[in-house]
Amino acid sequence: IDMNVDIINYSSGGSGFSAEEKQAVERANKKGILIIAAAGNFNDDIDTKKGSYFPASYKSPNIISIINHDQHLNLHPTSNYGKTNADISAPGTKISSFLPNNRHGYLSGTSQATAFVTGVAAIIKANFPSIGHIKLKQILLDSSKYTEKLSRKCFTQGALDANSAFQKAYRMINQDFKRDIANY
Repeated sequence: IDMNVDIINYSSGGSGFSAEEKQAVERANKKGILIIAAAGNFNDDIDTKKGSYFPASYKSPNIISIINHDQHLNLHPTSNYGKTNADISAPGTKISSFLPNNRHGYLSGTSQATAFVTGVAAIIKANFPSIGHIKLKQILLDSSKYTEKLSRKCFTQGALDANSAFQKAYRMINQDFKRDIANY
């Protein structure tokens, strides 16, 4: 937060609410920082008190909570989910990864899925720096690709769609530009 970043990839979390962490999330929101948070890997409904996973379960406008699907858009069996606290799904199953001791392998989880959403958000922000964190979140969510397989598993009921997100950002910037020119 103190480094004035635009986006934080938060590929961690836990079941315990933390007042300090919640305050940090609020500080990030006030500074215009989007937090992309892993929803966790316990096959829990994070909308419930028992299944809460933080920071994904904080009710903060600057958090996007990510669940994990496979190459066929099936929710991974360990992925947490939730119709209100989980926002969108992204690829997170059998992701090629570097492992300790100079090894290579595959990892699965919402942390891997979070990296995909963070990457798309960063590309959009790099190309359209005037887009604020709340609009950026809305672009990512509104451009998701609906699939019945993710129905009732996350707020968007869909998967990250990088191409649609970038096109939506482009159209939004062009509309803002045309409006500004017309008002000039």
